[in-house]
Order: sequence, then C-alpha cells, then structure tokens
Amino acid sequence: MIEVHPPHERVQGWRDFFVHLITITVGLLIALSLEGLVEMVHHHNLVNQAKADLKTEITQNHDRVVLNLPELRADEKRVEGDIRTLMDLRAGKKLSDFQLNYSFEWKSLGNSAWKTAESSGALSFLDFEKERDLAHVYYVQEDIVAPNLTQVLREHSLAWAPILSLEHPEKSTKEEIQLSLQRSADLLADLKSLEGLLKNLDQAYVDEMGKL
Repeated sequence: MIEVHPPHERVQGWRDFFVHLITITVGLLIALSLEGLVEMVHHHNLVNQAKADLKTEITQNHDRVVLNLPELRADEKRVEGDIRTLMDLRAGKKLSDFQLNYSFEWKSLGNSAWKTAESSGALSFLDFEKERDLAHVYYVQEDIVAPNLTQVLREHSLAWAPILSLEHPEKSTKEEIQLSLQRSADLLADLKSLEGLLKNLDQAYVDEMGKL
C-alpha cells in the first residue's frame, strides 16, 4: 500500500513546493516500481511452481497409463474368454470347469496440480497456446477418459450379474446366457474404445512433458 505524507515543515516559496512535488513524484515512481517488481516476481514464482507441479503430475499420469494399458489388454482377453465360455454354454456344451472371469485393475490419474493451477490463477500467466494445450489434456482425461472408465467398471458388474447371481450358473437359461453375452460384447467394445482413448491421452502426456 502506497502512502503519501504532507511535508513536516512549512513550504516556503515555489522552489520548496517544486522540490517537495518532485520528491513525492520520485517516491511514488520508486514505490510503484518496487510494487510492480514484487508482483512480477510473485507471478514468476507462481508460474514456475505450477509448471513444475504440472510436469510432475503429467509424468506420473504417463507412468500410470504405461501400467494401465497392459491391464486393459489383459481384461480384454479375459472378456473374450468369457464370451467363448458363454457361447459354449449357450450351445449346450458340458463344461467341466465353468468359470467366468470379470475383473479390472486401474491406477487412477491425478488432477490436483491442474486444479491448484486453476484456483491460484497461475494459468492466466501462461502463454495462450500452452494453457490451451494443457486444458485439452486435462479435458480428455477428466471429461472423456474418466466417464468411459466409469462406464466400463459398471459394465463389468452388469455382464456377469445374470449368470453368477444364480446358485448353479451352468444351469442358466438361454435368455440369461444371451443377456450376459450381449453385455459382455458391449463391455469388450467399450474396453477397446477406452484403450484407444488412453493411447491418445498418453501421447498428449508425452507431448506436454517435453514442453513444460
């Protein structure tokens, strides 16, 4: 806060008046310059911290995607196996070891650095293209991949529910088997779609890691 105080001694003549006016003007300019410098340093530190945090978070998310992709492909294989088992069951084949395997593992992707950068105002001090690219990455992560993941998790439960909820799943009716087959096919399609989205997101992570 800049304060201007009146002279302690009585101003005598124009010369004293102009000396005092110049002193005030120079003082105000120095104060404003210092205030601007402090603000500039604050913004600089804010942006640097935000960039460092975002790079760390995006790198961690990339590492998690590297681990998630093989799990996703393994789950696709399990669902494909479940579909074959259900088709055999629907065809009336006697299965000595009836088993369905609907399981899914996922390492969550972080967004705390992005939310902090938003709330602190650091994003407004980034250049337009960098802010746009980062916003796109987190939009894909939060508004496209995350809802698809939620859908896939829900479909796992729906796929096996008509069969595994029975006391003797191998004695399921054709209607129950068909329902599980349809839901399993939907699940498999969404898993493959999620895999594609995840690959695109990971490429965006890699691109941003090189820019931050």
